[in-house]
Amino acid sequence: MIKKIKIENEKDLHRFYKKLSIYRSLFYKNITFILEKDTYNVKDIITALNIKNRKKRLTYIFDTACCQIDDYYNVKNLCGFKNSQCCLHRKANKKYINGCCRWCLYQSSKGCTTKNLSCKLFTCSEIEKRCKKINFEDINILKLLTKRQRAITKSNYFTKRESFINDLYIGSFVIWEIKQVFRFIIIFININVLKKSFK
Repeated sequence: MIKKIKIENEKDLHRFYKKLSIYRSLFYKNITFILEKDTYNVKDIITALNIKNRKKRLTYIFDTACCQIDDYYNVKNLCGFKNSQCCLHRKANKKYINGCCRWCLYQSSKGCTTKNLSCKLFTCSEIEKRCKKINFEDINILKLLTKRQRAITKSNYFTKRESFINDLYIGSFVIWEIKQVFRFIIIFININVLKKSFK
């Protein structure tokens, strides 16, 4: 079956967003959504709704959101890196390299070796002075996430892409928090090993 989505004004858009929790449910598993006109930039949401496999839909949402953030900051040199140092650490005369990512297991001399939505959404106070930040609420496709998935997305730092998507798929705070404790223990151990190697 086909369901046509017609959004001609703000009222239609608000009604559409309110129905998203129903549209992503099992009731619409065999429904194909067709958008008549993309006046309000919801094409990505429609594409996601037409992906009926839950894991594949979450992967599409994750990757699309990451791409939108990258596109927004692409020409802005967000962190102002020079010689692997961000503008904040240069300003404070710190010797740190790789900015906020210095604690992450997935950092490299060429940047991040994975993709993390929480990290991409994070900006320090110095960056917010340099340019207008993109907020969670600015990314339409994230409206497809449940409340639990949104909470996880806002603070799932230093996590590999595949693990992040699994966290969203499972959607359990308890399991996510246990995994977070183990991740930060590994990060803590890694930091101490690095400190000893520099002594």
